[in-house]
Amino acid sequence: MTRRLDLRGRKSPYPIVRIAKVVMKGSPGDRFEFLVSDKASVDDVYGWVERTGNVLRRVDKKDGYWVIEIERR
Repeated sequence: MTRRLDLRGRKSPYPIVRIAKVVMKGSPGDRFEFLVSDKASVDDVYGWVERTGNVLRRVDKKDGYWVIEIERR
């Protein structure tokens, strides 16, 4: 099951802070979907997953926001 968190309308660094907290509370293999409207937050995610070893499953651009899916490692 994929859990979803809507962070649209929030500016960096708030989304990456929330994303980190939510993902790190999960168990290995858990998947999370985040909705963000701030491009800087999308950029933050790439560096964060590289540093933490979590898996960035997808980043999809929608109408005015991005859908980010991360798998906990």
